[in-house]
Amino acid sequence: MINNVSAGESSNKFTTCTNDEKSLSANNKTEILNTNPNRKYSAFINSSNVDITLILGDTNQGGIGKGIILNPRGSYEINANNLYLGKVTAISASICKLSFVECV
Repeated sequence: MINNVSAGESSNKFTTCTNDEKSLSANNKTEILNTNPNRKYSAFINSSNVDITLILGDTNQGGIGKGIILNPRGSYEINANNLYLGKVTAISASICKLSFVECV
């Protein structure tokens, strides 16, 4: 679930965000975000009807079901509480789409 903290409560403010969507082909790892030392926030939304697995870091260490599993209509966010600046990759057993936003 995406937590919407009011700007007055957050110490992690940003004004530049990139919104996008990536198509995933079956059983192929797709880079979603490259390493970004300026990242302050990102969110990933599974807008499909199948599971998508997010892989943080080395893609050889992850795969279908080996990472952060996003169920259909599920979401995952990177924020000040779990700030991750490295590469994010996704994989699914079926053709689908992953929506995402990254803010700096």
